[in-house]
Amino acid sequence: MKTIKVALVGQPNVGKSSLINAISNAKMRVGNFSGVTLEKAEAILKYKDYTITMIDLPGTYSLNGYTMEEKVCKEFLSNEEYDIILNVLDSANLENNLTLTLQLKELSKNMFVALNMIDEAKKDGIEIDIQKLSNILNIGICAISSTQKQNLDKLLDGLVDTYENNDSTAQTTNNKLYLDNIQKIENIESLQWRKADTNDIKDIAVTHKISKMARDIANISQKISKKRAEGSAKIDSILLHNIWSIPIFLFAMLVVFEVSFVLGKYFQDLIEDGVDILANFATESIQNELLASLIGDGMIKGVGTVVSFLPLIATLFLGLTLLEGSGYMARVAFILDGLFFKFGLHGKSFIPLVMGFGCSVPAYMATRTLHNEKEKLLTLFIIGFMSCSARLPIYLLFVGAFFSVKYAGFILFLIYLCGFIIALLLAKILRIFVFRGDSEPFVMEMPRYRIPTLKVIWFSVWSKSYLFLKKAGSVILLGAIFVWFLANFPKSEEINKQYNTQIQNLQQKNMDKEKLEEEMKAYKNNMLESQLEYSFAGRLGHIMQPFFAPLGFDWRLSVALITGFSAKEMVVTTLGVLYALGDSVVDDEEENKSLQEVLRQHIDTAGAVAFIFFIMLYIPCFAATISFVSESGKKIYGIYLLVFTTIVAYTFAYVAHEIVRLLL
Repeated sequence: MKTIKVALVGQPNVGKSSLINAISNAKMRVGNFSGVTLEKAEAILKYKDYTITMIDLPGTYSLNGYTMEEKVCKEFLSNEEYDIILNVLDSANLENNLTLTLQLKELSKNMFVALNMIDEAKKDGIEIDIQKLSNILNIGICAISSTQKQNLDKLLDGLVDTYENNDSTAQTTNNKLYLDNIQKIENIESLQWRKADTNDIKDIAVTHKISKMARDIANISQKISKKRAEGSAKIDSILLHNIWSIPIFLFAMLVVFEVSFVLGKYFQDLIEDGVDILANFATESIQNELLASLIGDGMIKGVGTVVSFLPLIATLFLGLTLLEGSGYMARVAFILDGLFFKFGLHGKSFIPLVMGFGCSVPAYMATRTLHNEKEKLLTLFIIGFMSCSARLPIYLLFVGAFFSVKYAGFILFLIYLCGFIIALLLAKILRIFVFRGDSEPFVMEMPRYRIPTLKVIWFSVWSKSYLFLKKAGSVILLGAIFVWFLANFPKSEEINKQYNTQIQNLQQKNMDKEKLEEEMKAYKNNMLESQLEYSFAGRLGHIMQPFFAPLGFDWRLSVALITGFSAKEMVVTTLGVLYALGDSVVDDEEENKSLQEVLRQHIDTAGAVAFIFFIMLYIPCFAATISFVSESGKKIYGIYLLVFTTIVAYTFAYVAHEIVRLLL
């Protein structure tokens, strides 16, 4: 049985994903290209006497090597081994799609063209003379509909024939003759394209010539095409309105986030409850206390934290896939590009930043919509300054402890606003000094409005969810074990002996059961505090205390910053343990008030404000950091993020501390 390796290439929104879904019946392997975060889908199918492997390359407008998609496609097509390039075109948007086709021809590779969405083109009254177009391009062409599964067998037959009739010498000769004959293009100067170089103009001009010829060898119903254009124009007149476009988008995103967080939070709570039950069961079932703590508190809860993010991620990507597949998100990026350009950001940066207020993990993953590597990295580096929901319990604790109740809501609003303003200012600074260079040209076609198919929606949500669990889950497990180790070792036998002696003496006293339980709880909390202070985490806290002394932090706040790296919610729990109140303070309102009183006794207002700023700005949790490293593509960027956010957090915390100290 012969093997044919096919590389699927096409511009965005031409239906490559739906095509590979239709051919393979969604039996695909999903992964990333080596060294980058761009996804690739690979399908293997049997057809007649052939095994056909299809690799879906990222959607790209050209092979100029400007965006990451272009670089990946060009690198793959130039250096990897494959038999055929299958160029997928949108039959209803032939003129723009042929730009990429011409660049692919210059590679002198075996090539076949699939005119996709032929059913939509016919509905619009567009008829294409495929044979004449094939003669012009010197390429085999097949008209198909991936959504309706039309002519898929003919497409596969065409691939087989192209493979069997492969003659690289003849192919190269035909391409050269074709390119020589196409040089005489008129009115090149009339084609105005933003930042287009000479080769770009040549390609565009050639495309214009071919598509014009194709329209002259084809019968196009102008009335129906005009009707479609008028329909899109009416929708765009509302969605792209100078005044109402942004409010409409904000409302659409509000609906997505509300549905995502309400629905996702419900299932997230269920998963968290299940994780707690499983962790408690493991802890109670395992006789060895240390092993029980490792499996229950470290491994199960550590991995469970990641798993609990899944419903939120899945529902968010479901909403975003619907908006993206409908053609609306391309228009939103156009709307916001001008505003964010002033801060060195791309219009598409808005969505990840807004998502950062919920959870940084899906926010980092959402940067995949950014094509320019520098603009993507810039967005990645400032997402963490958006206050995620995990920081909210910390804000509530400190705002309630150090500010009047009547001002608490306003102070909380200022915290979130400050984070957003600081993010924009730092984006401008990073753009000037670090991520210098030209912005990505914002020349784009507006895709037609359409309803994405269920297969495309399912594959998009499933693939992103799968990659999230596969990449983050395995590493999170190691990180959770590491944090557990820092907080539990070494243990002091002397502290344990003192605790056991105190408990024995307490049990010998004649007191009622309720009083005995309270005393025993107090002794246990003191023992936990002493053991934690004796552990590596506690020792590290004492080492770090001189560094944080100018901010008004004691060693307990330093330790809370360390454990907060595993999960920001751990900050409140850690403070409760360190201040001898136990980790139940998070769930008990009266004890939470007690923690606020203890904080006021140990920390002044200037130190509290500095701590809020530090929490707001320092490195996100471990799960988010792993997601950041994954999306940035290089592990060294994780170190850069740690250094950058620490410097920013320390600077703003110190300034805030000094200002408050002078005012009070």
